[in-house]
Amino acid sequence: MASYPAQNLEPTNILAAVAELGVGGNGAFLDGEFNGGECRIFKLSFKDQASIAVRVPHQVDDQDDIIAAVQIEVHILQKLEEKGFHWSPRCRGFNLTFDNPIKYPFIVLTWVDGSPLTWDDNFPPQPLRGSTSAATFFQRRVKNRSTQVREGRIPGLSEEDCIKQHAVVCQVLGQDQHDTAFAVEHGDIRPDNIIVDEDYNIKCVIDWGFATFVPISKAAGLPRFLWSSDTDPAGVAPSQNLLKDIRAYITCFSSQTLPKELSMPHLQNTEDVYFRTLCLESTSSKQVHASMARAGWKLPYCELLKDTEGLE
Repeated sequence: MASYPAQNLEPTNILAAVAELGVGGNGAFLDGEFNGGECRIFKLSFKDQASIAVRVPHQVDDQDDIIAAVQIEVHILQKLEEKGFHWSPRCRGFNLTFDNPIKYPFIVLTWVDGSPLTWDDNFPPQPLRGSTSAATFFQRRVKNRSTQVREGRIPGLSEEDCIKQHAVVCQVLGQDQHDTAFAVEHGDIRPDNIIVDEDYNIKCVIDWGFATFVPISKAAGLPRFLWSSDTDPAGVAPSQNLLKDIRAYITCFSSQTLPKELSMPHLQNTEDVYFRTLCLESTSSKQVHASMARAGWKLPYCELLKDTEGLE
């Protein structure tokens, strides 16, 4: 593995790296710095143009992985812009090498004014791919998980848990198993990645580093911040306020004019959506897999989910 120098994130180096791309205007200056779980964001402002954001991933040992991750994020952002998706930042430029003033790959994005969304039980107040089927996609994931379990690389999960997972995932997919419609899944939808204005209108969804193409059945699941728990969602019952939020989300989703691929009755029922979300997520998340296995691949609070149909 090649050795690379440490990142140089001094303001002068950041400004120089952006200038090399020919992005921005006159009188550039560093106007803010933000530290996230996967990256650091630097806001650059100008006298004569709109501000921009410079996204620099945190330094890691595997340099090839960083280049690939930045390349994938650039591709996802460009695809979203091509499709007319208005809630992601626009990619203004990028550098996939270590040969730049920052000494690290980076992306330049449009800056979006606003603030990260705050979301919990009390706040805000309550008032394509055509070649791979959904079944093939999930079977590949289940097979990989089963291999990891047999090799003893995932403590707490057994081969029986993987066999049961395969059966339940096939059952959950049902008529959708032969579907070849894919969509972009953000992969990390949570409040601090949603930028809103003072009236809670969504201005932008940021941090697309985990985005990927997944079957429609996976992309149409509940975002993680509408789960009852990050670590044990099958075992922890959702609060009454969270149930209201879930119902509002599903109602809003089902009320939209959707492409034919999303016109699925089972995506409009709270119990179905919650269970399907966790089952399909278990193919990528070891924690969710373990949670569902402990719960016997059924939600002990399913009657509570049915009751949400009458919540106001």
